[in-house]
Amino acid sequence: MIFVAVGTQFSFDRLIQYMDEWASQEENSEAVIAQISDGEYEPQHLQWQRFLSGDEYNNNIQKASVFVSHAGMGNIISARDQQTPIIVMNRQFKLGEHRNDHQTEGLQWMAKLDGVYTASNQQELYQHLSNISQLKAAESNHVGNQQLSDYIADFISGKSS
Repeated sequence: MIFVAVGTQFSFDRLIQYMDEWASQEENSEAVIAQISDGEYEPQHLQWQRFLSGDEYNNNIQKASVFVSHAGMGNIISARDQQTPIIVMNRQFKLGEHRNDHQTEGLQWMAKLDGVYTASNQQELYQHLSNISQLKAAESNHVGNQQLSDYIADFISGKSS
């Protein structure tokens, strides 16, 4: 099963449309379950709910072969905790998907994290999805999450590139 989540603050119709299209293709036999928030687009080829409880959300991440998400740190940390590989796609300011482009700017350093695969467009997303069996989760431990926190702090302060 593939779990897709876009968070609760903003919709992300573009990601949901991409995943719905991917799920519609006959050769993609893996079930897709999505949390779509308040988006206008309602998927036709995958199971979806607008919002999930914390337990439902965590259970879906744990059961998933891959977690597909907006480029949010909370979802990256959740995927690491559940030892599930994650594909993150950035919301784009120019498309009206976010208040600024911090997710676009973050993709470069997110791609350096173990277990995190980044996609800035449909082609990159589908490329990762075509290689699901090769995607590996990060080792989950408190040291790993501390290293992640340290890396983020270094990036923000300009110590990391």
